[in-house]
Amino acid sequence: MRLLDLKNKVALVTGGGRGIGRETCLLLSKQGAKVAVFSDNHVESIETALYINEQLGGEAIALIGDVRSEEDINRVVQETRERLGSIDILINNAGVMMLKPFNETTIKEWDFVQDVNIRGVYLCARAVVPEMMENRNGVIINLSSIWGTKGGPDRSAYITSKYAVIGFSKALGEELKPYKIRVNAVCPGPVDTKMMEDLAPDANKNNWLHPRDLANVIVDLCLPKSVAVTATAIEAFGNGRPVNL
Repeated sequence: MRLLDLKNKVALVTGGGRGIGRETCLLLSKQGAKVAVFSDNHVESIETALYINEQLGGEAIALIGDVRSEEDINRVVQETRERLGSIDILINNAGVMMLKPFNETTIKEWDFVQDVNIRGVYLCARAVVPEMMENRNGVIINLSSIWGTKGGPDRSAYITSKYAVIGFSKALGEELKPYKIRVNAVCPGPVDTKMMEDLAPDANKNNWLHPRDLANVIVDLCLPKSVAVTATAIEAFGNGRPVNL
């Protein structure tokens, strides 16, 4: 059923080809939004956009690029504007995780995690915020992690980046309040995604969330009913333990 609370809104979703990003794209479409599915995986991005267009009767485009690249981000944002219209919603979902002791983490690995998880969030926001300010309207949701709220072993690079996402979301949310732009972070616990399967194939998945469970949280924060929520971080791990790796 298409609820259409976001009818004619344009949403750009990074990491939109699979997992939480894909489910978020589908749910945004069901709410009436036009969706730009942005991914570094050509096949996954196209498949998600086709599913929205052919199976859901929505409107979506597939965009390919690297969130670490300012050139790619600017190109994707411009193409979204040209093909779908002014961007009303930005979902910064793309991210990477690495499990490795601090003293074994190379500078290259550290920089890669920071570049994807926080530089990408910054670049995407930087590209869309000026027009949102001009329109005096917009929603930005940044995916952090429950690890962005606590410490833990073997993931110092990841935890650092996700703490930064929360800080950035709170700072930007406060700054953009006068322009009626809402910025929030979502902090998932363990979610049954390909990334987590690759990292921890033998982990106990009891009470892990499905990607659509997080999509529900993300899209709810985009709806008009959530106008009171900005410059904060929402923890989302259901009835399971927030950390079980």
